[in-house]
Amino acid sequence: MGAPLTPLGRKPLTSSLRSPPGKPAPPSCDWRKAGAVTCPSDQRTCGSCWAFAAVANVESLWFIHFKKLYKLSVQEVLDCSGFKDACEGGYPWNAFGTIYRLGVSTAMSYPYEAQQGTCRSNQDNVVVRIQGFQTLPSNESQLAAHVATRGPITVIMNSRLLQHYRGGIITKHLASSCHPDLLNHVVLIVGYGQEKRIPYWIVKNSHGSDCGEEGYFRIYRGGNACGIAEIPVTATVGQDGDGSTAHPDHCPA
Repeated sequence: MGAPLTPLGRKPLTSSLRSPPGKPAPPSCDWRKAGAVTCPSDQRTCGSCWAFAAVANVESLWFIHFKKLYKLSVQEVLDCSGFKDACEGGYPWNAFGTIYRLGVSTAMSYPYEAQQGTCRSNQDNVVVRIQGFQTLPSNESQLAAHVATRGPITVIMNSRLLQHYRGGIITKHLASSCHPDLLNHVVLIVGYGQEKRIPYWIVKNSHGSDCGEEGYFRIYRGGNACGIAEIPVTATVGQDGDGSTAHPDHCPA
């Protein structure tokens, strides 16, 4: 499920971004229904989940703000991260830092190779830039409100129960068998809902559309299942390349 990231050590040195106060989160939210999420990719034998989940976050936020959905280059982030062994694992804030520093091109202009190479970033090909990145509170009610009002978020979790996942909700009972401190996989929360009174997160993985529920999985929401709420993080997007002001979309139920 990607190279181990533990021990995590300190959280990234960024300010905490508080979720919107006031109204509670709506009962359900699925950014896929808004066309704000690109198709799940396959990281293959490279432990690049940290880059895939961060890039996917940027893709979705860019669409939510500017109605432009790009499939962005994970390979560029790997090659230009400054890591010696980027396929051996990493942290999402390293990916966000690379995108903040260089911007990011499309996957078509800089395709994925499942191995690290020489940085070939070309400023003429950059289509997206971010203003930075922020950590979020670990409170899952606040995270749901953030997802509903601002967009998908990147999280780190214990992947133990994903290895044989085929579909359905990873319940609170099942999640009790994966330790929330052993975080080794980075994924993207794209929404949430409830089925038969079981609240769940909808999560985009990076093992292709044949994995799980067409590349996604659902996991119990509300108990920090498998550590999913330990370190939520997101890019900050406010202006496009022309300096236009962002106009965020709303999450469909």
